[in-house]
Amino acid sequence: MRIDMHVHSTASDGVLKPSEIIDWAVQLRLKGVAITDHDTVDGLEEAAQSAKAYKDFLFIPGIEFSTQFMDHEVHILGYWIDYKDPGIITLTEKIKDDRTQRGRRIIEKLKELGYNITFEEVLSVTKGGAVGRPHIGRLLVDKGYGRTIQETFETMLGKGKPAYIERFKLSPEEAISAIIKAKGVPVLAHPGLLNKRIDVIDIIQKGIKGIEVYHSKHEKSDSRRFLKIARNYDLLVTGGSDFHDSFASKRPTIGSEGVSVDELHEFLNK
Repeated sequence: MRIDMHVHSTASDGVLKPSEIIDWAVQLRLKGVAITDHDTVDGLEEAAQSAKAYKDFLFIPGIEFSTQFMDHEVHILGYWIDYKDPGIITLTEKIKDDRTQRGRRIIEKLKELGYNITFEEVLSVTKGGAVGRPHIGRLLVDKGYGRTIQETFETMLGKGKPAYIERFKLSPEEAISAIIKAKGVPVLAHPGLLNKRIDVIDIIQKGIKGIEVYHSKHEKSDSRRFLKIARNYDLLVTGGSDFHDSFASKRPTIGSEGVSVDELHEFLNK
């Protein structure tokens, strides 16, 4: 049986509530799931309470921090974090406030460029979660200003584009430290998506304890390469779908990637 260790909810930029993710994971016959929302722990209590309704189902409280290294994004996952830890709450609230202010400034730029869009409309898309560029992109698509969210990033919202606004930046070291202080395990997310200028080993040597070998956008050759790195550096092996909003046959693609129960046992034993 599979455990999906990378799922996003409405607490960040996903489309399913934390409780809905738990329900779907059970329906999809997963053994467990980790909710790893971007830079927030807001959905973890709801998920933890929902998971209690299911016998022998494992819920893993997590987070995915966006960090900056060599002027490129590096995402750091944290697993089994104490999401009530004051330090991680203070840090995530600071990031959330920055996201909100950043969202307002992006909307103002879009309005200046002639787009009919308001911040209140963006808030309706977030469903109570933190404001992020994907929410703005989704709204632009709904309004007919683009065919896909990816297209809105390529034309308006991405770095160097007309409506781009810089965000508050954590370093990988700061994210790793925050995760460890919250009694969590820091893991390098989807290394196959890193900018080619970044050496994976450089990130690992900053205190990473695991690597996301299996990911929905990794090729099989990527997974083989990162599994070898995990063995060579004695790292924990994780994997997940990175589900946000994709569905197949009206079912969310939660569990399309993950790790086996045996692999998770190895994770836990370490």
